[in-house]
Amino acid sequence: MALIGKRALLHHLTIGPIAALLVYLFWLSRPSLDSDVRLWKALGNSAFVFLSATLIIGPLAKLWNKTARLISWRRETGIWYAFLAISHFLSVRGYALSEPGIKLPVLAGLTALFFTIALLITSSDAALKFLGASSWKWIHYAAYIIFYLSAGHALYFLFLRYDERNWFRYPFLILALLVITLQFAAFFKTVARQRKYQKPNDTQNNDSDN
Repeated sequence: MALIGKRALLHHLTIGPIAALLVYLFWLSRPSLDSDVRLWKALGNSAFVFLSATLIIGPLAKLWNKTARLISWRRETGIWYAFLAISHFLSVRGYALSEPGIKLPVLAGLTALFFTIALLITSSDAALKFLGASSWKWIHYAAYIIFYLSAGHALYFLFLRYDERNWFRYPFLILALLVITLQFAAFFKTVARQRKYQKPNDTQNNDSDN
């Protein structure tokens, strides 16, 4: 039995180079920094972009039917987010363990990484079959925990830790607000749709009672 389907392989072959290009562009954007600092910043920024993209796909598909085709890409974007997040941790772990005064933001990042690895391990059809749909979905709701922990982690280092201006501050805020806004918009649309279909059923039930 093949370990990965043809469609998933095609998705990975498409997304992988995009991830590498994004890391490279982030790396190029900070020529004044040391190469190792440029690398872990580039990996961290790219990871947040991929995390945001992964979480945007679901609510966007609910709000706009034409984007439903993107759902089939969501697992692969999530997997590449995990690769980038793990690479970010491996590149920065020495700094994170030695730098004073950043225990809480580091803890947030490590907790997000823990959940990320859990989701990565279970991001397969085999895991879905083994766990069952309801259990698998319950685990993968942790993606929202990852988002808020990662956003808090990034918020500290982008706005509070360093005095120098970081050009990614405002793209980060836009992405974070976009994820939250789309989630709420999709939620309210779902509630409105359910109430719309519920009213005719309630009317029919009342008529039958009479």
